[in-house]
Amino acid sequence: MQKTAKIILFIIALAFLSTAVFSQEFTLLRKATESPKAYYLDEIKDTAQKVNSLTKEPALVFFLCTDIHYNTIKTDNRLKLDSVTDMTVNMAALKEQIKVDGLICLGDVVDAKPPLKTEETKQQVGYVMKRLQGVGLPLLYCIGNHDDNRYVSRKDASLFTPQQLSSMYMSYTLPDKVTDPSMHGLNYYVDYDRCKIRVFVLDSNYQNPKDNFHWSYGFADSTVAWFKNQLKEIPKEWGVLVLTHRRFVQNKNPGKNWIYNQLKMVETVESFIADGGSYIATVYGHIHRDYSNSKPFLEFSTGAQKCQNIKGNKGDASAHERKLNTASEDLWDVLVIRPRSRKINTIRFGAGTDREWSY
Repeated sequence: MQKTAKIILFIIALAFLSTAVFSQEFTLLRKATESPKAYYLDEIKDTAQKVNSLTKEPALVFFLCTDIHYNTIKTDNRLKLDSVTDMTVNMAALKEQIKVDGLICLGDVVDAKPPLKTEETKQQVGYVMKRLQGVGLPLLYCIGNHDDNRYVSRKDASLFTPQQLSSMYMSYTLPDKVTDPSMHGLNYYVDYDRCKIRVFVLDSNYQNPKDNFHWSYGFADSTVAWFKNQLKEIPKEWGVLVLTHRRFVQNKNPGKNWIYNQLKMVETVESFIADGGSYIATVYGHIHRDYSNSKPFLEFSTGAQKCQNIKGNKGDASAHERKLNTASEDLWDVLVIRPRSRKINTIRFGAGTDREWSY
């Protein structure tokens, strides 16, 4: 009788274990077989053809997105709350048809505004960063102004420290990078020897509680010093690309309390160019629109991935209409840099148009 009871218990335990294992395998299989929605299929095919036609010569290729502003609570007029799932599924599908060196995200992956609490923001950050990592490409990420919890912290004084930001965001980025120790890894660079290009990621969200948050954004003194020193060490034949959430050259009056050290950053780049350096471009987000300026050097933005219709044009910056159940639900670029031709292309996936610059 005792032996029979043991056998029954063994069978029950085995059945439970098999169910648990099957459940895990099913969950993994379901994630692995995520497929793009039907209305994205032509966009994937068209984007792949464009990129492949450009990369017949040596090129550096990245997926490029910014300003996802993920939220689980509807606090504005966005068309959908979760746009990151479609984007990462589409990226994974396109990755199978082209050669890609990495995934760039220029910040603001979360909205992080009241009524959200700090712990909810942390959970949302984890979800989005895992989705980006799940595309299966080396990730380059720069911090956006919404990422440090500044809008929630006005209520509960919980502005994320550089150490917290590094743990929450930079732990998902590619390991093969050279970091600025003074900023706990928020500034770093990656070398792409094949194309002789150094890509810098720079934090543009300087806020100092000691001066009562006098500056809205900016580049810390240590960031300026580190960037300047690293530029001095770059071989003359190498090009430099900078990724940041806020650009160096601002339309705002430099005399206003707007971007701390913006003029020093501009002067640093101008000095580098004057000494014979090859500055490719500054690529940035934040303004939720497509924009570019070429003086005193090339800087361009890409529109917000967040699915929201905003005022079409703001000066020379343009936004694009988004419609549900069409490819325009999504918005991001494939960034192609061709050193031999000295050309930069952004091939738009979803709402918007393709662009090209010379450098």
